[in-house]
Amino acid sequence: DGVDEVVVRTFRQPAPDILIYFQWLKWHPNGPVLLLGGQDSTVWMYQLPSGSTMQILSSHTSSVNIGTFTPSGKRLLTGDSAGTLIYWDPRSSTPLWKLSSTDDRFGLTGGVVSIAVNKEGTLAVVGGAEGGVKVVKLAEEKGEVVRALEGHAEGESVESIVFVDLGGAVKEVAVTGGTDGKICVWDLGTMRLRAEMKHTDAVTSIISHRSPPYAITTASADLSLKTWDVRNGTLLKEHTGHRGPINSIDIGTGAGGKTVLLSAGDEGVCLVWDTE
Repeated sequence: DGVDEVVVRTFRQPAPDILIYFQWLKWHPNGPVLLLGGQDSTVWMYQLPSGSTMQILSSHTSSVNIGTFTPSGKRLLTGDSAGTLIYWDPRSSTPLWKLSSTDDRFGLTGGVVSIAVNKEGTLAVVGGAEGGVKVVKLAEEKGEVVRALEGHAEGESVESIVFVDLGGAVKEVAVTGGTDGKICVWDLGTMRLRAEMKHTDAVTSIISHRSPPYAITTASADLSLKTWDVRNGTLLKEHTGHRGPINSIDIGTGAGGKTVLLSAGDEGVCLVWDTE
């Protein structure tokens, strides 16, 4: 709790003698549900504020690196270090389908490390630990790989992906950021690279803005945050102040209804930034 600085809820596993290290967490887009992925290959769903376990998903065979709900909250995608992508109905412990590293068109060597889903829930962009990016069509019966996007250096992890709705003729783009320092903007209508921007070190996190809708902010191990216009790759603003690599960013509402950025650094601090 950022106001009172007290522990609001402690989550306990059914077997207290088994320790699970969670890799990430995601909130449900429409309700008080928390999704977590573990190094032990399990995915957990908790109901809040009770903290009760709603579901344990256990079809992965290696550490679950990333996961996300679709915008409707009715489906979820998870990816693991063996390169497997799983599509779920969160009400069931049985996957709807899987894509694995042995599937010819999917094959993300090094594992799945980032996932983003478009607002319609029909398309996912999936990033790999070795520089691969795949566009996957989401259907109930199967996942279909429709394109590989080649822009990041081989062997460099694609750490973060966001969708940005531009409207107009281009409409929707995907933005990928990697440890090669590149930020690639992809036109999903043509599946071509629209713009490329750069940090001097690894890109660790990307967040899209509500307003203006064409703006994104990227966080980097070069200690900076940069805000860009994805329509043409123009740098709009740069924030510096961290003393260590920036691990994650988010966007929120501050005093007076102003939009603020929140960044978490390797030095153990979180900073709040005015976007205006």
